[in-house]
Amino acid sequence: MENKIKRKINNQAGAAMLISVIFFLFISLAIISGLAIPSIRDFRSANMNLNSKQSYFLAESGSEDAIYRIKNGMAIGTNETITLDLNEATTTITDVDTSTKQIISLGDVSSYERKTNITLSAGVGISFHYGIQVGQGGFQLSNNAGVNGNVYSNSDISGSNGSFITGDAFAVGTVSGVNVGGQTQTGVSSEDFPISDDQITTWKDEAAAEGTIGSQTLSGTGNFLGPKKIQGNLTLSNSAELTVNGTLWITGNLTLSNNSIVRLAPQYGSGDSIIIVDGVSTLSNGSDFYGSGAAESYVILLSTSSSGSAVVLSNNATAVILYAPNGTIQLGNSAQVKQITARTISLSNNAIINYEQGLISAAFSSGPSGGWVIDSWGESE
Repeated sequence: MENKIKRKINNQAGAAMLISVIFFLFISLAIISGLAIPSIRDFRSANMNLNSKQSYFLAESGSEDAIYRIKNGMAIGTNETITLDLNEATTTITDVDTSTKQIISLGDVSSYERKTNITLSAGVGISFHYGIQVGQGGFQLSNNAGVNGNVYSNSDISGSNGSFITGDAFAVGTVSGVNVGGQTQTGVSSEDFPISDDQITTWKDEAAAEGTIGSQTLSGTGNFLGPKKIQGNLTLSNSAELTVNGTLWITGNLTLSNNSIVRLAPQYGSGDSIIIVDGVSTLSNGSDFYGSGAAESYVILLSTSSSGSAVVLSNNATAVILYAPNGTIQLGNSAQVKQITARTISLSNNAIINYEQGLISAAFSSGPSGGWVIDSWGESE
């Protein structure tokens, strides 16, 4: 009888223990659930936030890629897709009108989408996108001559004897014999020069409207000219200094030698000016061009000559921008410039082009529309 009572008591104790364990288990699960569910919710929220941010930055990348290619005159379609870390941004470029572009970029990471909307307008000025832009005559380099920047040729690019291009080389024809630091692309489409014939005519008319004078031979300091048409030649020698007050149109030749200097008047500030030469321009023996003294102030020497020596720089002569759409520009003997555009270009004897990024949107006086300015940039629905 006593054994039966003990067995009954033991069974009751075991059942009570089981109930306690089950109760404790439920309490533990409830506590764990109470802790885990908010953590899971926070994790999901953090993951959603991360994907959303990645989508936004992906959209930004698409926009920036489009802006870079548009501002640098590179090929771009109406729809472009870039892929980063297996995720895609789709960019749509729309011409709102002749002077306005809209860029919409959609980033998508794990179905979380963000969109940016950018408006570009044509800036006032002339866009020089390359250290060298050359026409049908092609580009030749030799004897350690080089370009610190990009080159675009509507013909061939040929080099020898240590010649180099630190940036990219684009050519409608071939690229040979030159050390290219960036990418090389051949068979590209030809590009128009940045200044139209109509614009050149407008500049000439502006100069002529302020009067015409005969040939000028200058020496010493205190010389001021412009805006003015010079019916004949302009010659500076023996450390002569000329301050330019406006557009000059020279119907004959321009000759600078023996450390002669042409500079813009201080009132130009960060503005720029043009010297147009219908004949040939010869710059030698340390002759130089300067802006107004302010940052991003430039002089452009524009030759309309079709001569094989439309512009010749030698013996350490320097200039800012040289432009000869119909003729040949020759640089040698350590001459240095910022940018050259010409039908044919020849560099030799350590001549160097040091391209300056500010020339992408240099705003020359009375210049045509050129470059692109960001009017608005933000996220859209």
